[in-house]
Amino acid sequence: MGGSEVNAKLAASMDPETDIHIRDHLLYELARDLSSSLELREVLGKVMERVIGLMHAARGFIVLVDPDTGAMSVEMAGGEADPEKSRSFLGSKTVIEQVVRTGRAVVSTDASLDDRFKGQQSVILQNLRSIIAVPLVTKGKVIGAVYVDNPFRAAIFEEKDKEFLQAIADLAAIAIDNARQYSRSEFLRHLFELHVNKQVTDYVLARSDLNRPFLLGERRQVTMLNSDIAGFSTLSQSMRAEELVEFLNRYFSRMIDIVLDHGGNIDKFQGDGMLVVFGAPNAMEDHADRAFRAAQSMVREVELLNRELIEGGKPTIAIGIGLDTGDVVAGHVGSNKRLEFTLIGVPVNNSAYLSKVRPPRVLLSETTRDALSAGVLVVDYEPMLLKGAAQPQAIYQYVLEIEVSPES
Repeated sequence: MGGSEVNAKLAASMDPETDIHIRDHLLYELARDLSSSLELREVLGKVMERVIGLMHAARGFIVLVDPDTGAMSVEMAGGEADPEKSRSFLGSKTVIEQVVRTGRAVVSTDASLDDRFKGQQSVILQNLRSIIAVPLVTKGKVIGAVYVDNPFRAAIFEEKDKEFLQAIADLAAIAIDNARQYSRSEFLRHLFELHVNKQVTDYVLARSDLNRPFLLGERRQVTMLNSDIAGFSTLSQSMRAEELVEFLNRYFSRMIDIVLDHGGNIDKFQGDGMLVVFGAPNAMEDHADRAFRAAQSMVREVELLNRELIEGGKPTIAIGIGLDTGDVVAGHVGSNKRLEFTLIGVPVNNSAYLSKVRPPRVLLSETTRDALSAGVLVVDYEPMLLKGAAQPQAIYQYVLEIEVSPES
């Protein structure tokens, strides 16, 4: 016999004053138990377990109202309810519908003889006897009901049992509403992260509040990576609209995985281009190494993609990647109607400039080369006049062919 059943039997055997104290203690235990979880299924399971044990019910159901459609559905069943039928309500639909509609509890000592339910099919077919159903109410709105019954015994529920079950339901309604709100917020957070990198999502949520929607700019030492598909304008004109979108999604899905695997933050997409930062909003010591390894992986992945394109009889692609290291300012830009977390600084422009050099290749500024760990293989490229420089700067190139594989 479970602890909750023991407590319930003790409560039943006590005098009224002691009974009240025990039930208050049991409600306190339930409130503490429900506050430990924000997962809806777990909350419903805890409520159902306590209800069955405390009410001496043969079975129980928690029915919730869909907030969008208003439809009712069984979300949790307990006791002798068949798990295979747990989505079907096995009690009195009339009672449940009445409770949800009116927001008032119903108790019947013998439903088969109750004038309120005479002629109701569910009561007749199941020979329902003792029934209690109470509404789940939060913020003045009925969100469902808790129903318990005993098809075999009459007169096992009293008025005080209805009041006790309502007290349980009031606690449950708060917990259910909290769990639903949490589930909704997690959905919105996930949806937000589809549009904004998780790093930025966490960064913004951790630093923003009602009194400070704008994030003050923070200076960061970063490495910017900008990628660009060579000749994409011409390529796109030869594709139908749906082919173009399918191709870009296929291409970006691979590039995005690589960037995220290396800890990068995708600042924005610009047509076929992608601007990525390593070192913001979260600072990192090895931002240059991470950016360089991401560029290597991107080049290799394009080689694999091109093999697939050739097999499908489609033209191949080549990408230009530019890397530059330096200071940027990270923060919100916009107004109280539209904000965007963005990066401002010379490395943003320089990485974009290097990515558009043709023929396309992976080019690094001198500051990026100097920030890389020892032993990274790059070759000299022709000097270029980068933004903010008074004279041409040394530029370096990563060449895939200079790598030596372990097997060679």
